[in-house]
Amino acid sequence: MEEITLQELFFILRKWSKLIIAITIIAISLAGAISHFVLKPEYRTFTTMMIGESRESRLHNKIEYEDLVLNQRLVATYVELLKSRAVTDRVIDNLNLDISYSGLRNKVNADLVKNTEIIKVEVTDSDPNMAAKIANVTADIFVDTIRDIMGVDNVRIIDRAQIPINPVSPNIELNIAIAGVLGLMIAIFLAFLFEFLDDTIRSATDIENHLKLSVIGTIPIIDKYESQLISITNPKSPISEAFRTLRTNIKFSAIDKEIKTIVVTSSVPEEGKSLVSNNLAWVIAQANLRVLLVDCDLRKPKVHRNFKLSNHQGLTNILIGEKNLFEVVNRYESLTNLHILTSGPIPPNPSEIIGSNRMKEFLKMAREDYDIVILDSPPIGLVTDSAVLSTISDALIYVTAIGQTKIDMAKSAKELLDLVDANVIGAVLNKIPVDGRSYYQYSSTLFDKYYRIEEDRSKRRRRSDRA
Repeated sequence: MEEITLQELFFILRKWSKLIIAITIIAISLAGAISHFVLKPEYRTFTTMMIGESRESRLHNKIEYEDLVLNQRLVATYVELLKSRAVTDRVIDNLNLDISYSGLRNKVNADLVKNTEIIKVEVTDSDPNMAAKIANVTADIFVDTIRDIMGVDNVRIIDRAQIPINPVSPNIELNIAIAGVLGLMIAIFLAFLFEFLDDTIRSATDIENHLKLSVIGTIPIIDKYESQLISITNPKSPISEAFRTLRTNIKFSAIDKEIKTIVVTSSVPEEGKSLVSNNLAWVIAQANLRVLLVDCDLRKPKVHRNFKLSNHQGLTNILIGEKNLFEVVNRYESLTNLHILTSGPIPPNPSEIIGSNRMKEFLKMAREDYDIVILDSPPIGLVTDSAVLSTISDALIYVTAIGQTKIDMAKSAKELLDLVDANVIGAVLNKIPVDGRSYYQYSSTLFDKYYRIEEDRSKRRRRSDRA
């Protein structure tokens, strides 16, 4: 079973904090409302009686030893007699109560006060006046019953019941406190249950464990009102800096092999592959490199919409021989070394066109004219275009989205790439939450693992040099 650190525990609690707070507040509110509006208030009062010496003993002004022993033996019997029908039915008749024997028994509780010869009768009722009446009448009838049945006069009423002012239940403060604690416990349990049942990519560790890939970039989630070309519209933002970090990590990946053509793909749509490819092309071009961004998604192209370009002609026109690259390529005005090639008209056979010899010839020519060629390709979990492109390109970047990319889908896509021997240089973790310290956690995890990988590479190179 995968171990979980204390930091990850706090991160899970922070991630589900809104759910935890909401459930706790709902539990407290329900407890308060039920206690105040639904549950009827119950009032409790009591009367006490003492088992003393008999009238004959008092008349002779003496207490016999036998009387003391008799009182001690009779106390338990008296308590049971107090609960008997002989007493209870007379109380019901005396007060004209519309209640059964068992109903009144549930309201009356008689117990012996410990280490004494005092019997305490407690009565609980929703009517405080009726509670006092029941307690006092019960005591009076009990005294009469003992006199009639036992023939002794040794029971004395010490305290008569008073009308209670404050209810004993419901205890609103206690109910709210208990509901708050239970609600919090249930909410935390649900948070960890949802986290356990979540089968999506949640961290760099998931990518390394399930996909066997290194994370070379972490991109915070972009606000829905923010431009998708955030590296252009807000170059000083943390998200733009994240793309520059990705650019640097790609450069380090090209130490052993020159990388000029890069396929950017994901497992399913809406995971951010176009976002990554578009912004990556911009930040690489900012490093004074000639960059060509090609929209190879011939089913649902997005590049032209992101850059607000016409898509009347583009890649498909080149591949069917109607145009050459320089007739249809778009030059970005504010960064002249960034060229953009849209998809062009959507063909009826995208896979055949992508896998054609003309596509190979096009990429060969593009490698000669540009320093970097970035191919925004379709999701590999849906079509095989990206796998085909990876066989004629230098590298592939796999884009995943936090809480969105299904692990099984991602693993299936990765297996397809492995079948064609694609050079997957790493994964990009996209849509990272930026609340609190969340992004810091993902970034620190990435950098820790990145430097550990670089250290391992250095050790291998040193061992190779010594050999």
